[in-house]
Amino acid sequence: MTQTQTHPLQLADLHLPSPPDLWPLAWGWWVSALALILSAALIYFVARQLRQKRRQQAARKLALARLKQAGSVSEINTLLRQTALTYFPRAQVAGLNGNAWLTFLDHQLQPQHQGFIALSETWTTAMYAPQVENDILSHCRAQAVIWVKHLQLPQHAPNDQGESHV
Repeated sequence: MTQTQTHPLQLADLHLPSPPDLWPLAWGWWVSALALILSAALIYFVARQLRQKRRQQAARKLALARLKQAGSVSEINTLLRQTALTYFPRAQVAGLNGNAWLTFLDHQLQPQHQGFIALSETWTTAMYAPQVENDILSHCRAQAVIWVKHLQLPQHAPNDQGESHV
């Protein structure tokens, strides 16, 4: 004989809370997303700076190697102009000639390294002379090497596409 017992209390069914929604995100997810975006931006800017610096140093090394092989003041001047176009905006460099060009070169150097204005007459004469004495050529080359080694680079390179004029 089976005997059924009825429970004395009438209980309602159990109701579980609904699972948490994904939206709106908890503040921790927002912080994580912000940290991820900031990290990506930081990596991008650091990589860009390193790439730009590496490109500038490669152009500098190439210019120094070509300066050693230059056989005339005109060649040295052309190399300086090409190097300057690598580092500075074309509008700033391309139109310069004569004393304005030499002044521009001097202004990119610390005062202790400047010397293009002092050489201006020799430089200008030697640029158009068919033959130049070795002393003058070596003096102009030495000043050009000083410029390439010690020039103060602008903060933003004009050629971010990897273009080099040297």
